[in-house]
Amino acid sequence: MAVQSILTQPTDATSIVPSLRDLSPEARRSLSDITSVRRYRKDAYIFIEGEDAEFVPFLVDGAVRSFRTSADGQEQTLRMVRPGEVLALEAFFARAPYAASAQASEPCTVAFVQARPLRALVQRRADVGWAFLQIYGQRLREAQEQMAELSGRDASQKLAAALLRLGEESGVPDGRAIFVPQHFTHRQLAQLIGCSRETVTRVLREFRQDRSVDLDPAGNLRIDPDRLQRHIA
Repeated sequence: MAVQSILTQPTDATSIVPSLRDLSPEARRSLSDITSVRRYRKDAYIFIEGEDAEFVPFLVDGAVRSFRTSADGQEQTLRMVRPGEVLALEAFFARAPYAASAQASEPCTVAFVQARPLRALVQRRADVGWAFLQIYGQRLREAQEQMAELSGRDASQKLAAALLRLGEESGVPDGRAIFVPQHFTHRQLAQLIGCSRETVTRVLREFRQDRSVDLDPAGNLRIDPDRLQRHIA
């Protein structure tokens, strides 16, 4: 696991997570006491599928890709994680290993809450437990919405819906368009919507021709929501 630097002192990075930010100062101090922060280079692994889930990580800044690996070594991208999101809560609640891997898509900062002390804290403080349940429930709802996006749609509709979701989650308004400051390879986009890389390349070419999407030299996306929506309707 490639790590640029490790900060081992307690941190109030929990303030980046909306549900945790709303906790009382005392509850947040208790969380900060069992939280440390690490800085990762691009392509470094945050954790690997099957490892013991000793921490509950959440993204402070940057971008992280969550993915699973099949028996034949093929990777399936599950989602792109945005700042403020908590990862692997299902492993925490189930007391199970990490069900997927997480890899830095760009330099990023990740905070780690120690799982064992967190379980003890949740038992003492119902407000902390409720905050993490809210986060878990939100993640389940987003997963259901993502499944609905892909159901019964062709590749063009799936990709348009995925790009619109990325714009809503991490985009920056840029006039009538939305700038998505993350680099996605055609392969990663294909994994995200469950089709081939060649299909994504073809559909993106069509989107660029009708100006629904543009790519800058660094591979960042600039999307036109109105034009993309026409591909879904």
